[in-house]
Amino acid sequence: MHKMKIRLLLIVTMLLVSACSGFRETGVSEDGATRQIVTEHTEEIEVPANPERVVLLRGVDVGNAELLDADVAGVGDVVADTWLAEEKIDPEITLLEHGDIEGIKAVEPDLIITYAPDAYIEDYQSIAPTVQISYSTSIFSPFRERLYLTQLYNLGVILDKQEKAQNIGDGWLEEMTRIQRSAGDMANGKKAIVLTKEAEGYIIRGEFSAFGTEAVYDVLDFSMDEALKEALEEGPLPIELDAIGAYDTDYLFVNVKDKDDEMRADIAEQAGISEAQVIMQDYDSYRLNDLSSVKHQAEEIINKVK
Repeated sequence: MHKMKIRLLLIVTMLLVSACSGFRETGVSEDGATRQIVTEHTEEIEVPANPERVVLLRGVDVGNAELLDADVAGVGDVVADTWLAEEKIDPEITLLEHGDIEGIKAVEPDLIITYAPDAYIEDYQSIAPTVQISYSTSIFSPFRERLYLTQLYNLGVILDKQEKAQNIGDGWLEEMTRIQRSAGDMANGKKAIVLTKEAEGYIIRGEFSAFGTEAVYDVLDFSMDEALKEALEEGPLPIELDAIGAYDTDYLFVNVKDKDDEMRADIAEQAGISEAQVIMQDYDSYRLNDLSSVKHQAEEIINKVK
């Protein structure tokens, strides 16, 4: 009985901790220069109230920071050679390799935002206040099931632009309805699979996992074969091309670094669909899932499919 009580107490404690996890502000200094925020890991961090030289090492934060009008000094080079770099990023912003400590020091940041976990966290913390974010939902986010919007909201909390982030997210949900109307019957009752071509082979990506999955499944509302959905519960699914036909699909969205008509024909044959139903996507641009990128991807997919 005693052991059972201890177990129940541990379970309740874990539930309370998880219920309180998520980005939120907990205080402001007397002079208003710093804010205290609690992260998703229940870690309290002091950050500048008005950061002027932010370094963003996660790809998802770059486009979102631009929407929030953040003052950014450096970004991770994951966005190099993407549509976002060409159309949205100020050319004066420094591109930084992950772990380039000297490069980060050189841009003199007053706030660093990075992945969770990040092996270089202690190095970053010696330079400026550093916040780690994992790609997960938050109980305090109004967009819980939409992970890409939760990332926007979390960034808003860190930058003291929470209200603006929520307004942008709410506006996007309305815009999604207009985009779906403009797409007509393109995705109505249609199934889709999102693939990435990696060095070791092909991988099927699930919902809200970048590479166009947000645009395909959330914005355009394609559905997914139920057996595939079940198989993806454990995470991304490595697959041989000759096994792709086991899953029912009307479209295949394939992320590749180098487009190849021969590859497209082979994929179509293995899936039992026409080449017109195989949509090739730029790997680097589609791996980004900030809100601007998701919108751009949805519009591009509509043009390609129609």
